[in-house]
Amino acid sequence: MHKTLPCVLGALALVACAETHRMDADGGPFADAGPCGLAPPPFGCVTACGSDGLVPPVCLGGVWQCGAGTIDPTTCAPGCPGPARPNCVCVGSSWRCEEPICPDGINPWDPMDPASVCRVEGATCTGGSTDSCGPGLFCTCTSGRWDCAVAHPDPACWCEREPSVGSRCNGSVPTCGQCCPTADGPNWPALECVDGVWQPAACPEIVCPPVYEECPVVTGAAVGRACPIEGQSCGDACCGTAIFCDAGRWNRGPEADCACHPGVRCGAGECRAGQYCREQCGPDDGIEHRCVALPADCTSCACLPLEPWQRCEMVGGVPHVQPTGCG
Repeated sequence: MHKTLPCVLGALALVACAETHRMDADGGPFADAGPCGLAPPPFGCVTACGSDGLVPPVCLGGVWQCGAGTIDPTTCAPGCPGPARPNCVCVGSSWRCEEPICPDGINPWDPMDPASVCRVEGATCTGGSTDSCGPGLFCTCTSGRWDCAVAHPDPACWCEREPSVGSRCNGSVPTCGQCCPTADGPNWPALECVDGVWQPAACPEIVCPPVYEECPVVTGAAVGRACPIEGQSCGDACCGTAIFCDAGRWNRGPEADCACHPGVRCGAGECRAGQYCREQCGPDDGIEHRCVALPADCTSCACLPLEPWQRCEMVGGVPHVQPTGCG
């Protein structure tokens, strides 16, 4: 219980004494509060520097002061309680922190958007979709703004690499793979996207033709020319470029009523997913373009077998092999 100073000097003193003592909001008195005014104290005290708990000051001699056993935190050396915290910076004696989850509405494309403001230099956050087929954000607080990189969905979601049965798909490509493998690829089993998940697709009971490693890039120009393996097919039935080898000659193949998805540019034509473009010296010092199947699990120049007269560079994220010279 708070002890008041004795009131003396008669009735006038009793009136003054009553006006200079009051109870705080919690029922506990500040000492001689009258000369300090009736407003709450402008600061709090702590039991020790670095403590998070605040103790109300008392009014002594007309001035707010920290009572016995407490300290005015403004007299403490700068510093924050406890060890350093991730995503936090010490300002004076208080921690200023950013959440590890990016704020809602953050704009990764426009750092000047008001939603992209941050307060802790060097802090990081992640956000976006937790779905493997949705984009994700990885942001760093730089010069007061969130600087973000966007992680694109897994290419398996739209059949840019081999998906597995039960993995996620985004529906932008309804089917994936082939009932029969071809040199054009993709050379993995046929799948279809059902309710956002890859499921096995129904394939007819057929005998698949043999697969040759290389196909003409411009299939239309090959029609009527000699072909190496009977029954081999090349091109894309969906895009109307399919051809097949029959009686030693390339013939136009069937056309399918399905979406056409362009692939990797190779000379005047394109290669499909799972292939790379290879240039080679042709007759009369010309250049021939071929689409060649990528080795298993190979997506860069580092894993391609090259001859001493070949060089490889990445073009559009796909290896492109060229001769060092012809002639």
